[in-house]
Amino acid sequence: MEKRKDLYTQEAILIKPNLVEALQNDANEIIANEKGKNRQRHLLFPFPYSDFMNLLIKFGTACLYKRCQSKSFVIDENNELVIKQLYYYVTHDSAFSGDLSKGILLQGKYGCGKTILLETYSMLHNHIVRKFSLNHSLLLFIKSVELQEQIRKQSVNHFVRRPMIIDEFGRESKSIQDYGNIIRPISELLSLRSDVGTLTHGTSNFTLNTLSSEKFYGRMIGDRLRTMFNFITLPGESRRD
Repeated sequence: MEKRKDLYTQEAILIKPNLVEALQNDANEIIANEKGKNRQRHLLFPFPYSDFMNLLIKFGTACLYKRCQSKSFVIDENNELVIKQLYYYVTHDSAFSGDLSKGILLQGKYGCGKTILLETYSMLHNHIVRKFSLNHSLLLFIKSVELQEQIRKQSVNHFVRRPMIIDEFGRESKSIQDYGNIIRPISELLSLRSDVGTLTHGTSNFTLNTLSSEKFYGRMIGDRLRTMFNFITLPGESRRD
């Protein structure tokens, strides 16, 4: 009886006019909704480039003073092209050289300014969200070593859906012991964040090839990194005095 009922239902569906068109319309609606969700992941900055640069200098200087470094944030020939790309990214300009749906991973030598640039971006982003009570999540800026320890103490699930900037990718231990078990907290987190599409940014001294090696995260996680990040190199030597 149930089998006959299923056949009748199947026949009713198949003879329905414009079935394929209706299903295509449903798919288009789902795609439009998902695109809307993806746009909501980004806080779009409403500034012209000149104002964006001035704000970076001001907030970057504030970041440096928080580190007890009495100097100003500088935009020069080493970081200006990357800052221009960051501007295209935060304004969703098609001139951005990568994929606007992915996060940004800044790569470069030690001390070249990767951390201060993305820390400044997160500070500016969070200040705007708080000041104008916007319906956007705050960006968590956290070093990979600290993040690994927080995952061990709390749970990886606590960090899966939270937008964040992970500083110094690859500097943490790749596996740790937890109550006698060997765990890989950052690898697990990256895998889960990739699965749900959480926006992730980061900095690293290491190339994608190095991060994908078995001494680091391995080829499987390395493949996920490709889908998560735009890899942008910040040139120049160390700016540290």
